[in-house]
Amino acid sequence: MGNSVVVHLIRHEKTRANYERKYIGWTDESIVMENNQFTIPLQPQIVYGSDLKRCMETAKLYFPQASYQSYEQLRELNFGDFEMKTYDQLKNNPIYRKWIDFPQQITIPNGESFQDFSDRVLDCFKVIVTKPSTYTFVVHGGVIKVLLATFGSKNQAFRETVANHRMIYTLKWSEVSNLKGGLPCELLSVAPIMVKENL
Repeated sequence: MGNSVVVHLIRHEKTRANYERKYIGWTDESIVMENNQFTIPLQPQIVYGSDLKRCMETAKLYFPQASYQSYEQLRELNFGDFEMKTYDQLKNNPIYRKWIDFPQQITIPNGESFQDFSDRVLDCFKVIVTKPSTYTFVVHGGVIKVLLATFGSKNQAFRETVANHRMIYTLKWSEVSNLKGGLPCELLSVAPIMVKENL
């Protein structure tokens, strides 16, 4: 492996709020458990993620043998007054309309600014990823989007970045010094997490 770094980013399984298309940030809701088995081409010994149930439960579901290290700094954006609300509930709110158009400039009332969110995620990521190795994260969609917008090889803006459920986003650097220097990854790949058919 030499001096290379590999980072796998996985979004948690869906919660009821996800299915209902609500903004869920710091609300600590469990995942919707299904009797599924998953085919995942990873076998990490350690999984890193947020301290909220949906990430911890997903890590246990996907990687039952791995130990889990939780970080409050890897939580989703705090949606403040928009928390647990849907687009239809918010669409006539002028602040919401501005936030939709300019999420990096507009701070949600009683919520978290994008800059604070991005800073805490990146600061925590840099504390964890310090040496040549392979790292696996089970985190939130917004966290993955921040990391892909910062380190993705396509140099996409946050708003253009997608972080879907049941996908593995893999970033690779040939030298750990490149990552520490803030350079984008040299290779970005996306692979699905397959569900085994129950016979």
